[in-house]
Amino acid sequence: MKLIYQSRAMLSVIELTRRFARTGATVLISGESGTGKELIAHLLHAESPRSEEPYVRVNCAAFAESLVESELFGHEAGSFTGAVARRQGKFETAGRGTLFLDEISEVSAPIQSKLLRVLEEAEFERVGGNDRQSVQARVIAATNRPLQELVREGFFRADLFYRLDVLRIEVPPLRERPEDIPPLAQHFVERFQADSPKRVRGFTAAALRALSQYDWPGNVRQLRNLIHRACIVAPKELVDESDLPRLEVAPPTADGPTLEFEKLSLAEIERRVILDRLRRCQGNKSMAAAALGVTARTLRNKINEYRRLDFAA
Repeated sequence: MKLIYQSRAMLSVIELTRRFARTGATVLISGESGTGKELIAHLLHAESPRSEEPYVRVNCAAFAESLVESELFGHEAGSFTGAVARRQGKFETAGRGTLFLDEISEVSAPIQSKLLRVLEEAEFERVGGNDRQSVQARVIAATNRPLQELVREGFFRADLFYRLDVLRIEVPPLRERPEDIPPLAQHFVERFQADSPKRVRGFTAAALRALSQYDWPGNVRQLRNLIHRACIVAPKELVDESDLPRLEVAPPTADGPTLEFEKLSLAEIERRVILDRLRRCQGNKSMAAAALGVTARTLRNKINEYRRLDFAA
């Protein structure tokens, strides 16, 4: 994986990452979905004294709650239905290397408690076992949701947050570092040009201007997917603005509420914001949820609620 940047904001992030890499302290990486948090985690490992040891990633949102504990800590044979043999968990697999806990905000309260104990005591037990296993891996966690707010709302343990937040790296969204858009776009052109019916080698000035003026709610991931599409549909060697899907620039926001919003209920304002974000994310619900700072499940529930209201009307 390669980090592409030329902005001062990302230069500061990289410098901080390299400084933190030399320590063994826990690191919390925060930032919107698609900003490149996993690349930062990789760099932390690659620049550390543990670089020759395993790097293990766990997407905490990808497993059913009943399986997360086994995935992290392993299990003994017969500990539950289907556990026919002893299995190592990710903490053991990581050994003396690095364990990257992605989307840490999605773990349940019981798992939060177990993680806190592991971080405090540097020991754990496999599911169904009694023998204590020592933890030697460095833990890095990442979140696209504000953990401080989740703590205030009672969804995330304060003591676990403070234990994870020993060192913090905040990855800025792409809209705050527009200088990175042209080199990133060129990098993705070179990466995806094999999929193009004609060899694509860059962009017209109009295309670069359109890319640079967009606010990219889905960040680098959205840019990557858009450039992949452009490489396929572009008929010439340079991607033109006409080869890009419609990129609507968000209007500047006023300091106070507009007259239109002053006449609306809170529920209607929320509805309009959600539908506008969905439109700007081209219907991608996961991308819209990340940009809004809510879970995909919360967004689905809101959409279903709006559909019921529209049907009833």
